[in-house]
Amino acid sequence: MDQRAEEILEKVIEYYIENAEPIGSRLLSKALDKKLSPATIRNVMTDLTEMGYIVQPHTSAGRVPTDAAYRYYIDKLFEEISTPWKEMFQRRLEMDENHPHHRIEDILLDATNELSTITNCAGIVISPMLSASRLKQIQLIRLNSRQILVVIVTQIGMVHNKIIQVRSCPNQDNLDKMAAILLDLFEKEPIAKIRKSLIKELTKNKEECNQLIIQAIRLGKKAFDIESPGELFISGRSKMCSFPEFNDQKKLKDLYRVFEDKIALTDMMIEAMNDDGIKVNIGTENRLMGLSTCSVVAGTYGNQGHLLGTIGVVGPTRLNYPKVISAIHYSTEKLSLSLSRFLEGY
Repeated sequence: MDQRAEEILEKVIEYYIENAEPIGSRLLSKALDKKLSPATIRNVMTDLTEMGYIVQPHTSAGRVPTDAAYRYYIDKLFEEISTPWKEMFQRRLEMDENHPHHRIEDILLDATNELSTITNCAGIVISPMLSASRLKQIQLIRLNSRQILVVIVTQIGMVHNKIIQVRSCPNQDNLDKMAAILLDLFEKEPIAKIRKSLIKELTKNKEECNQLIIQAIRLGKKAFDIESPGELFISGRSKMCSFPEFNDQKKLKDLYRVFEDKIALTDMMIEAMNDDGIKVNIGTENRLMGLSTCSVVAGTYGNQGHLLGTIGVVGPTRLNYPKVISAIHYSTEKLSLSLSRFLEGY
């Protein structure tokens, strides 16, 4: 695509994002910085139509962008058009004051509400997954002759309780010693790596370990067998009703069914953790049927060199992508910073 076609495509997208209406060649000729005749613009728009970047909703209408156009817009034009938004959010981040929180849930809810307000879309955040968090404390509590309550506390203040079954439960004194052994071996280690490390530790030191250490490692294998996803927080679902795209009741119902399916939404947000930076899924790129007319923009937040969770928005495909993507960058940085400060005071 040449520069002239890129400029015309950019104007078509920006007009549709702002007005949710098709744009014709006459209006485009007035909107472009470089003056081109309506006839020249029509020729370029014909080429863009054949390339699959714009479509004509009906015969007498102007053109609207396709999902492919938004993808091109993000991949090819984003750096240039996003700079002002990046600078604005960077200044906002520098001016933000740290408000102390007593719960991680408060930090996550504030981040989701703020992102929803900034973007006017539905905000979604996944809390730090236990498996990605680091061990701070572990307790083994005898419940009866065959059950032990495991209490795991992570460095960011998450608490996970689990009951494990055993053939014969040790007395509480020995359980306390085993918990101390596990903490000594794995304090500050990511939960996901501990179970693998336990197996290696037992194999490596089996001959040197006394019976108590061997028993502690065997209990640890059960205690750290954790696959629970993070908790999902959603804010601003009702904002989707303000977009004309969702005047169609069926589209709105399909979207709200997705919002109600927290398992599917959680899986979708966790998938974003496998990608570096910001992930953008446009329209039919989303595997959930109810999001086929939406875009999902998500980024990963982290702490101490670890990916912890994701935060993002759901909105119509005609998002203001430069603003939304820059807002996600801002939110991930602020959330990471907030969790770091929370950790320091924990």
